[in-house]
Amino acid sequence: MKKSMFWLLLIVSMLLVACGDDSTSGEDILEPETAEAETENSESGEEEEVSNEDSKGILAEEDYDKLYTNPGDYKGYEVEMTGKVFMEPEKDGDGTYFQMWADPENSEKNTIIGIDDPSLDLSSEDYVKIKGVVHDEFEGENAFGGIVTAPMVAAESVEVVDYITAMSPTLKEISPAQEMNQHDLMITVQKVEFAENQTRVYVKVQNNTQDLASFYTHSARLIVGNQQLESDYFDSYSTGLPEVQSDILPGIESEGVIVYPAIDFEATESMQFYAETYSDNYELDFEPYIFDIVIE
Repeated sequence: MKKSMFWLLLIVSMLLVACGDDSTSGEDILEPETAEAETENSESGEEEEVSNEDSKGILAEEDYDKLYTNPGDYKGYEVEMTGKVFMEPEKDGDGTYFQMWADPENSEKNTIIGIDDPSLDLSSEDYVKIKGVVHDEFEGENAFGGIVTAPMVAAESVEVVDYITAMSPTLKEISPAQEMNQHDLMITVQKVEFAENQTRVYVKVQNNTQDLASFYTHSARLIVGNQQLESDYFDSYSTGLPEVQSDILPGIESEGVIVYPAIDFEATESMQFYAETYSDNYELDFEPYIFDIVIE
């Protein structure tokens, strides 16, 4: 990636503004006045190139936290990280420039990215996987007057990825494909994904009755040993994970994911998925749907 520091920081100054965005933290957003000051101090009139030829090697996994404490110490190191774009990217005829949280779950580790691709299709709230080289350290004031630093990365590639890839990669997947039918109201456990930070159960509910049926994810539980795990809330819009609908009309089927806390799947041989359903036909008596799932 080849840009003069003056030009690159000028673009960054356009990015580092809170703009009243509720999804950002004023403690981590640099103010534009400071960005412009840094731009003036860095102007040299000569283009500076960061490439693999300048690489100091691949940044060690244990040094990623240090990168955000002293970004300048890691200039020239190759990095690979995932994150979430939290402001609309800026573009010009030479490239695309944006900020992302490298720790989206906690809205931390602000990272400034630039890539020589003006046609990159990228929007705020997208999850991305980037590969590149630490170009420099950016320093400025946040909205409260505190000093904030952020690494600037010259990206070689930026790939838009889904929530699971970025935030909760699947470590193990099983496909029980078990189904239970009561009074033509059928539940199917399609698959289970185990991740480091959560367990995802994929469920389909088919209402083949003549009446409105109800399925509430908050009453569905995962039983592991002597533990009863309650479902965790997730935002379907930001994660892209579908939700099972609560009210299901006659002849309709609904598929979705129920998220639970992570379990030690390597030390667990089996578990149970427990669910309840309801019908507007009060003459029908439903027992809990209990699925015995073997973890192979």
